[in-house]
Amino acid sequence: ALGMKLKVLLWLSRLSYAQLHSLSSVLAFLARRVLKYRLNVIRGNLERSFPDQTKEWHRKIEKEYYGHFADITVESIKHFSIDNKLAMSRMRHVNVEVFEPFFESGRSVLIAGGHLNNWELYAVTANQNVPHDVMAVYKKLSDPVMDEAVRASRQRFGLEMVRTVDAQSWMKKHALGDSPKAVVMGFDQSPANPKKAWWTQFLNQETAWYYGLEKWAHQYDLPVIYGHIYKDSRGQYTTRYELVCDDPAKLESGVVLNRCVTLLEQDIRNHPGHWLWSHKRWKHSRPDGVVIQDRVDASSNMMADV
Repeated sequence: ALGMKLKVLLWLSRLSYAQLHSLSSVLAFLARRVLKYRLNVIRGNLERSFPDQTKEWHRKIEKEYYGHFADITVESIKHFSIDNKLAMSRMRHVNVEVFEPFFESGRSVLIAGGHLNNWELYAVTANQNVPHDVMAVYKKLSDPVMDEAVRASRQRFGLEMVRTVDAQSWMKKHALGDSPKAVVMGFDQSPANPKKAWWTQFLNQETAWYYGLEKWAHQYDLPVIYGHIYKDSRGQYTTRYELVCDDPAKLESGVVLNRCVTLLEQDIRNHPGHWLWSHKRWKHSRPDGVVIQDRVDASSNMMADV
């Protein structure tokens, strides 16, 4: 059955973007109106994140989200057979110059990003656009055939994929190695263990974060670069890079994560229909005894180390 599923996906991946987007419109309608796919999760997330907005606004964003989610789903199928030229024409990378000084001096960097817009297309095009060799940390899919297929499709243009369980040992070996790496970390997933997480206010709610980004920035003194992904039009995206810090060793712990959370929150507020609302992001409550960290206001230009 699995092989069949993959065959269908490979067949679909040969359709044009226009054909895939027609399919997407049908899927969005079915998901929202007929299947009511994760409707309660999406609706609850939006209502808690934007309590000041009207019901009409919530419904409008909800509808927009279903359309967007269907788009990135069918577009991700395209990646099974997309060629480099087409992939590159669908995702622009802006302000790549920010990597240059680190690459020249042989320093590895961390690229932080959230699940906004087409992060899959980002993964397929990152290595061709950034001077560093790019590695992405990913969570293994439960289905081995699909896991292999997705990894192969993402790695075709030189990206290296490393499973979360192997990431620590990979970093030990490569973070300070001879060839500078850019390590991509989607930092906005819900952590498995709420007791070990870093907690802060985000979108009006107490939110748990993985601490890995912060930890590695300090452990290996790695500059952190944030990748904003924007949807320009259907099937067309731009990633804009922004330097978050170039000297984490001088910063208090938590500052890097704070800045990234602030950038992500700003992007979500600017484009609320483009984040992953169907994900159970807030499934944990803050355990007793775990403190909620202050959100430093990013505009105070990230307070110099006081």
